[in-house]
Amino acid sequence: MLSSDARLPRRATRNASSGHMTTAPVSRLRRWVNRSLLATGVALVSVGLYQGGTHLSAQQVERLTVMGDVQHIDIEEIQSRLAPRIAAGFLATDLTDLRHELESLPWVYRVNTRRRWPAEIEVTLTEQRPLARWGEGGYLNHEGQVFAATADPIYQDLPLLIGPDGAEGSLMRRYQTLAGLLEPTGLQINELSLDSLGQVAVRFDSGLSLLLGAKDISHRVTRFKRLWEERLPAQTVAIVDLRYEYGAAVTFSDAELAMQGAQNRGEG
Repeated sequence: MLSSDARLPRRATRNASSGHMTTAPVSRLRRWVNRSLLATGVALVSVGLYQGGTHLSAQQVERLTVMGDVQHIDIEEIQSRLAPRIAAGFLATDLTDLRHELESLPWVYRVNTRRRWPAEIEVTLTEQRPLARWGEGGYLNHEGQVFAATADPIYQDLPLLIGPDGAEGSLMRRYQTLAGLLEPTGLQINELSLDSLGQVAVRFDSGLSLLLGAKDISHRVTRFKRLWEERLPAQTVAIVDLRYEYGAAVTFSDAELAMQGAQNRGEG
């Protein structure tokens, strides 16, 4: 006959002091231990993240690097200008604000900024590349955008474009078109202007001026090229006015030659 002890479950244990049997909830204990360990781990990670975030938030910028292939921008001046804006710290510095600040400066076309861990901010500058002079105090870049800048003698030979505000891009495109059309003549455009009535005028580096009017510009340029091929005496011609449906009016710079031409026409 089996004793009462033999019928007890395997997980039962004997209480030596009392002689009574108790059941140990092993699975519950393990779950409790696992949950406690998990909670402790999460708490430690949270504390670590908090401390790390606090440290990074307080991390100051140890190095400000400004670079770029520039000729008209003073790198040291840029660093001095940005110094107050990075005082907030490595993570707190507003990189968008830095870009806007620098792109408002003359000769600055584009700015790229980024953080380099652990404590460096890198600024890369792209300088404006003027393709034409604009009015009395600025230049046009390759996108036809105006930027104000102190005149530089090295750009003195760039064509001068003159027109109303808002016409910068269209006037730049018109210049490129006219330069292509006039290339066979060998004449270089020194100045292109657009007045309030939309009339276009061109002045070449030789001093010769063309008055092209406001419409049929390409046809009028073709008409001028035919005149040029007939060996129009460019050295004595001041103005060729093409604002006519047919033909052109020519103003000579040499009054005596102009008189001679008028006499020759009378004899004909």
